[in-house]
Amino acid sequence: MSYPPTEDQIRDVAIAALNKSQDKDVTVLVYWENDPDLMIFDPIHFAKTDYIHKKFEAYERTIIVHIGKKD
Repeated sequence: MSYPPTEDQIRDVAIAALNKSQDKDVTVLVYWENDPDLMIFDPIHFAKTDYIHKKFEAYERTIIVHIGKKD
C-alpha cells in the first residue's frame, strides 16, 4: 500500500482498532509501509517519519489514529 492512506483506509484502521479494544478511549499507531495490519496500542515511542494523525468519536468512544510512513 502506498503512503499516504486514503480517508477510507484511515477510517478502516480506526474501526479495526475499536473492534480490537474494549477501552473507551483508544490510541493506536500503525506504520503503513511496514505492516498496516500491525496495530500498536497506547504507543510511547514514535519513529522519525512522516505521520498522519486523526481523531474520531463514535458511540461515546474516542479513537486517536497515528499512521506513520515507515518504522
